[in-house]
Amino acid sequence: MPKKKNFLQWFRPQQHYQRMKIKAQIFSGFMLILVLTLLLAGATIYYLGNLGDASNKILEDNYRAIKATEGMTVSLAKIDQILSKICLGPNYDDSTLMVTLRAEEGIFENQLILCQNNVSGKQEEVLFQQIREDYLAYKKKVGQFEHTVDPVGLYFSVLQRQNEVLRENSVQLGAINHLQLSKKDAIAQRLYFRSKIYVFLILILVLIIVTWALYQVPHAIVKPITDVTEKIRRIAQGEYQQKINVDSRSELGELAQAFNIMSIKLQEFEKLNIEEVQAQKSRMESIIKSMNDGLIVLDEDKRIILVNESGKQIINLEDDDLLGRKLNEFDNNDVTQELYQAIKDKTINQGKPQAEERHNFLRVDNYNGNKAFFTKEIVKVYGREDSFRRFIGYIIILKDITSFKESDEAKSKFVAVVSHELKTPLSALNMSLMLIQNPRIGELTTEQSEIVGSMKQEVQRLVRMVTELLDLARAEGGAIHLDKKLVDPKMLMEYAVAPVHAKLSEKNVVIRNKSNSALSEINIDPEKISWVLINLLTNAIRYAPEGSEIIIRTQQVGDFIEFSVRDYGPGITPKDAKRVFNKFVQLSTNGKKNKSGLGLGLAISKEIVEAHGGQIFVESEIGAGSRFYFHIPLNPEDQLVEKHEPKALKVVEVENI
Repeated sequence: MPKKKNFLQWFRPQQHYQRMKIKAQIFSGFMLILVLTLLLAGATIYYLGNLGDASNKILEDNYRAIKATEGMTVSLAKIDQILSKICLGPNYDDSTLMVTLRAEEGIFENQLILCQNNVSGKQEEVLFQQIREDYLAYKKKVGQFEHTVDPVGLYFSVLQRQNEVLRENSVQLGAINHLQLSKKDAIAQRLYFRSKIYVFLILILVLIIVTWALYQVPHAIVKPITDVTEKIRRIAQGEYQQKINVDSRSELGELAQAFNIMSIKLQEFEKLNIEEVQAQKSRMESIIKSMNDGLIVLDEDKRIILVNESGKQIINLEDDDLLGRKLNEFDNNDVTQELYQAIKDKTINQGKPQAEERHNFLRVDNYNGNKAFFTKEIVKVYGREDSFRRFIGYIIILKDITSFKESDEAKSKFVAVVSHELKTPLSALNMSLMLIQNPRIGELTTEQSEIVGSMKQEVQRLVRMVTELLDLARAEGGAIHLDKKLVDPKMLMEYAVAPVHAKLSEKNVVIRNKSNSALSEINIDPEKISWVLINLLTNAIRYAPEGSEIIIRTQQVGDFIEFSVRDYGPGITPKDAKRVFNKFVQLSTNGKKNKSGLGLGLAISKEIVEAHGGQIFVESEIGAGSRFYFHIPLNPEDQLVEKHEPKALKVVEVENI
């Protein structure tokens, strides 16, 4: 004989729910909770409704009884008052008072009927009957009061006392009603307590059923999903030999079948493509490693993930020491530290105006046993993720420019030597022309004087050119000697304006000084910075329209002091602005090139500013003028104790840009 199953053994969600669709499973679970919730709500409403009805009935009945006894007491008092007024004689209208008395009797009788409807308890019933009988006797005597010969005697001997007794009994009846109200309230409290117990028991039952359902039903639904999730996680880790066994006709069964098909396809795809992927990777690595230029690939955290042979030679480290480490982890390697700083500066200064770098190259002192120079090109790499670009790392390209650098240095040395050799004969020629112009040597004719003057101007122009070439050669060779002193920036700007007053008068140009009054002193070479300022002012005057103004300003910007010169001339094109600080660049004035200089003034200015640890910039807009400005760091820890006020600054005017 088969063994009988109890209810819980029969109702197993793992067996029955797997035969249902997920939608039906979820719906049945919610319906169970809804039915139980409605059951609990119905029980609560039922018991609370009974409790409310009982409480309302108690309050209404006793409230009417109490109000009736109070009304009876008031009516008796008014009747007694009317009778006393009638006894006083002609001061009152007896007929009117009797009408009022009959009305009060009617009110009393109505209140008495209300009390009769709310009588409960033997004591209250006995007292009510007593009041009723006393009132009938009292009413009878009041009827005699109208026709008696001695109403005053009747009132004081009988009616007054009967009225007092009736009022006392009415008050006592009200007190009994108050007591009954307290008793009925206790009954309501007991009813409320029983209601709470019933609702609580139903709530416990509902919680037990819901807890059981919340454990059994979700387990039956979630277990197949958990199995699928675990298999998918293993697939994501590369374990493609996965199979799901789900005995279900629900959507999860369909999902399991699709998953098993996908797993088989992935295994086939892996077998077909893994060799091709490895071959492509090997080809890419071979191409990168065979490049003559140094190449370093970093991830988004600046960790080295690939370096070719040239890159390893430049850094002077092998793969085991490089791969997986950040650039800034190599404390004793100047190359990696400089590359890390270059990436950091590129990130910080992105979007800001940049001066052309003086040394946009990497110097390596031990590259195959020799000193070498490389350009640094840092490329940010982005990958595609859906429709968004995601930053994935950097590529650093180091191109060998040692031969170009050596050629440039040789050219600079040659220019310096030639310039130095030319300076002596030019100075002698200039002195000879000065002697010829001296009247003690002899008077010159007008024509001779003009020729000598013209020759002297050309010689002086050649002297200035040679001086510029020498200054540039020294700057490029790092031979700029800085005689640093503490200087007030605003005062330095004012002294730089003095040598250009003559040029200002020629073009009727006005200089507006908008410098801040309170600025920290800076440690600089005052003569060389003045040279830069005068060069910027001279260029501004040259390009400023007649009758216009030039704005000069000195202000603190962060940890720097900024010097700026602003004109309202024709402006500079973006193309020219990129090369304006290069050597031998001469821009046009009104369509004509400036032939009075070599185009070295701004290049020398740039070298001087950078020798002070600063940067020089240009902002320009066609038709709106240009603004040249440079930053000098405060560096208070490097400043000298000596304070310097510029006096007669030695200035060499430069005709260029």
